[in-house]
Amino acid sequence: MRKWLLFAVCLLFPAPASASLDGLTFITEEYPPYNYKGGERLEGISIEILERIFEETETPLTRDDVLFYPWARGYDTALAEPGTVLFSTTRTEQREALFQWVGPIATDRVTLIARRDSGIQLDSLDDLVHGGYRVAVIREDIGAQRLEEAGVPADQLRLAMSNVSALKMLDRGRVDLWAYGEDVAFWLMQEHDLPIADFMSVLTISESDLYYALHRDTEPALVERMQAAVDALRQRGELGDIFSTEVTFNTEEYPPYNYLADDGDIDGESTQLLRAALEEAGLSARFRLLPWARAYTEAQLKDNHCVYSTTRTSDREPHFTWIGPLATNDWAAFTQVGSGIEASSLEDLQELRVGSFREDAVGQFVASQGTSIILATSERENIGRLQSGLIDVWVTGEQAADYLAAEAEIDLKRLFGFQQAQLYLACHPTVPEAYVARLQAAIDRLRPPEPPEVVGLESSDDAEAER
Repeated sequence: MRKWLLFAVCLLFPAPASASLDGLTFITEEYPPYNYKGGERLEGISIEILERIFEETETPLTRDDVLFYPWARGYDTALAEPGTVLFSTTRTEQREALFQWVGPIATDRVTLIARRDSGIQLDSLDDLVHGGYRVAVIREDIGAQRLEEAGVPADQLRLAMSNVSALKMLDRGRVDLWAYGEDVAFWLMQEHDLPIADFMSVLTISESDLYYALHRDTEPALVERMQAAVDALRQRGELGDIFSTEVTFNTEEYPPYNYLADDGDIDGESTQLLRAALEEAGLSARFRLLPWARAYTEAQLKDNHCVYSTTRTSDREPHFTWIGPLATNDWAAFTQVGSGIEASSLEDLQELRVGSFREDAVGQFVASQGTSIILATSERENIGRLQSGLIDVWVTGEQAADYLAAEAEIDLKRLFGFQQAQLYLACHPTVPEAYVARLQAAIDRLRPPEPPEVVGLESSDDAEAER
């Protein structure tokens, strides 16, 4: 009899099915590159990870089911309404007991950002308080909470309605500083056509992981299922965290921008700038020196690969994510001192033997203007060919010509300059957006940006392999 009753109870109250996430309400905000609206569609690292979580847990939801609120409203909702999930949320000691947590999904660095011309220098938050600086903050944002926890007087804090309004307050001088996520702030500057070099981070106030924050009464099984999905994605290397992603920077022998030094390490002006920017941004990359065609092809075809120093051309523009500029390359025509050759334009070269090397952007450009080019296998060969009389004129970058001529102890005569091109780090589109944004911001702080210049070369079968 007891067994029959137990069986009847089981029929009336079946065991719960595996926890389903489709009963949760997901809320996010404008916090690029982690979560933001690109047109009418939600985009960003956290959005992409969430969709992978849905796939991993067989949840019939997509990014279209995510609510998009201002941060303060989303935060209040996640605190008050059971079954809500707020992201991307910094996990702090103050917030720990207010939510249940799934992650981490990324690492965010919150800094105090000033206009570069302000001259503000801070070694600590005490300097902030003693200086009486006005700081733009967003209610319930981690920047505001960190300053409040540190005892910064409320009369120094200026509440902004959104991150865009905070940026405008800083740009227009209505505040002295802005407390916000560094990656997001510099991303917004780019989106609103504000020169990144006009701003600088003067003090880091927080470096913490970002999570999905679930209402504290959320069923533990749901939290566990979400966390298991995140752990599985991390184990397979699919989280897209800028600190865990292995990015490779390919380059070639092209002094003074990039070359193999006597000690066997990769050196050069572009290399030094990239290494300094990586350190400034707290990022890492693997550097490799390869033949140019291979270096370029790998960056075009392989995930998380980049190539430098790369001329930004109209043919290449849609194939890469561009970071830079790293340097400016002035193109010119050279001959050997004492040759007696005179020329002042590319037209004057058409009856001369003009040297470049295989798949070089300079030679490609000159050829597109109607001058025949004699190709060498490498740039260094042209010094010897010029000296031995195999070519009359050498077209190349001025900086490369000066470096290689000095190395070979040969005197060159500059005939004329004819083009200027900027050199970039060209990255495969799979390099994480946050990585790109943070590295670009660091480069712009170290080297003030110049207007992007795209060199328009005639399309050819070799176009994709030019420098």
